[in-house]
Amino acid sequence: MRTKRRVLAAKIEAVEGTPEALTADETGLIAKEANYTPDISMLPRDVIMASFSKLPDLAGKKMASIRIVAEIVGRGTAYAANNLPFLSPYLRACGLAEALDVTPASEKVTYTRASLGHPSLTLGFIDPDDAAGAVLKLIAGARGQLKILGKTGEALFADMTFMGAYQAIADGAAITPNISNVNPPQLLASLFTTGGYSPVVQSFEIDLGNKLSGREDLNSASGYKSFVITDGDTRGRMQTEMVKVATHDYYGQLNAGTLGALNVGPIGPAQYNKVQLTAPKQRITSVQETEVEGHMALDCGFQLAMDAGDDEFVLEFS
Repeated sequence: MRTKRRVLAAKIEAVEGTPEALTADETGLIAKEANYTPDISMLPRDVIMASFSKLPDLAGKKMASIRIVAEIVGRGTAYAANNLPFLSPYLRACGLAEALDVTPASEKVTYTRASLGHPSLTLGFIDPDDAAGAVLKLIAGARGQLKILGKTGEALFADMTFMGAYQAIADGAAITPNISNVNPPQLLASLFTTGGYSPVVQSFEIDLGNKLSGREDLNSASGYKSFVITDGDTRGRMQTEMVKVATHDYYGQLNAGTLGALNVGPIGPAQYNKVQLTAPKQRITSVQETEVEGHMALDCGFQLAMDAGDDEFVLEFS
C-alpha cells in the first residue's frame, strides 16, 4: 500500500454515533498530512492465583484519533447548498456554525464559533491495495480540534485532530476521490493588521482551543457513543518584526490589556477562492524576543475574546 494513495472522506451523521457509508461524494479535501492512531485501553487481570504469571489483558474502551493538515481553499464557483467549501463538514464538527449567503454574484460562506449544535462525523481513510480493494480505517461520532496555520507565501492550512469511536479495521471497496483543480490562495498581499497596524509578519496561527470529551456508553461496541466539544478558548501566536514603541507598542499593549481587531485577508485574488479571517477583540498575552534571518522579531501570543458571544473568530469564504 502507498501512503500517497490514501483517500480521505467524511460525512455528517444523520444519527450521532451511527457510522455513515463513505463514497466519492464525501472526498475532495486536499491534505498534506493525514494520520490515524487507535487508542484501545488494556485491562490487566491482576487476580489472585497460585502463580506470579499473569492472565492476558482484556481490551476495554476503544477510540481513535485522526489528524489532518489540509489546504484551505474555495470551490472556484458560486457557493450554494450543494457547493460548499470542501472543509465544510470538518469545520462544523470542529464547533463552527456555517452560514450561507446566496446573494447573486456575491455568494459566500461564513464560519463562526457555535456553543451548541455541533454535528458529529464519520470520517477516515480508505487505503487502496495495489491489487484490489482497500483497508478502511474509520471513526464515528467524531468531533475535532482546529488550528489555522499561516506562513508567508504558503497556502493557509487547517490543522485538525478528530476523536471518535473506534470502528473495526476492515477490508472494503476502493473509491476514486474527487480532486479539485482549484489552487489554494496564498499568503501574499494578505492585508494582515493587528489593532489597525500592518506589521511585517512572517507567520501566525489561531487555535480554537476546543476541549473534547468522550461519551462513554456500555451499549456501544467501542464503549463510546461519540465525542463532544465541552469548551473552547481561542488563542494564537504571530511572529512580527520588532519596531519602535512609537510605531507599535507590543509591550505596552501586553501591560495595559489593550484590545484591537485582527484581520487577515481577503487572501487570494479570485472570487469564490478568497479567504478572510477576522476577530473583533485581540488581546496580546505574551511577547518573546526571537530572530528571523538576522532581524530582531517578536513572537507574540494573543487571545481572541468575544464581543457579543460566539463571535471571537470569523472565517469567510467569498
